[in-house]
Amino acid sequence: MAWKQLFENWAEALPRIVDLYPHVDPIALQRFRGNRSLFVAYIAATHELTLAEASDAVDDMLLRFGRQRETLAAA
Repeated sequence: MAWKQLFENWAEALPRIVDLYPHVDPIALQRFRGNRSLFVAYIAATHELTLAEASDAVDDMLLRFGRQRETLAAA
């Protein structure tokens, strides 16, 4: 899943993001809608990661969400 797709389905993705990153504030996440750089910085700050680690984690999240979406579409 590309960041653009996540942005387009932000409301649907928020619960999954909160499940994946338990230290985030769902209300705070609304501020980052569409802004990957701010989102990555927030994940880094709330989960004691470097920006590079958080960026990798977000890339992994997008891959995971994309695979889940493909699985659901194939079913």
